Amino acid sequence: MNNCPCNDCICLAICRPKQYPELVRECSLIVKYLTNPFDYKESVPRKTGRLKIIQKSLKPTMWTLIADPHGKVMVDNNTGYKECHFYY
Repeated sequence: MNNCPCNDCICLAICRPKQYPELVRECSLIVKYLTNPFDYKESVPRKTGRLKIIQKSLKPTMWTLIADPHGKVMVDNNTGYKECHFYY
């Protein structure tokens, strides 16, 4: 699966306002596309390109991506609490 599952999805309007964990739990296409969407082990190098593609396609309102100096991407769930981040 090379193309982002959100590109031609009819559920964009429903998924856009969801927080990242809720979105992943409810969309099996995204889980398959990201492989391990909740894995945040520091020792495992992750390719974050697919997560960036999903964000670009979906244009979510409840989460954003923040890059750290080591090339990892953190998901911010836009809740106002700094503990609501996790690494992909």
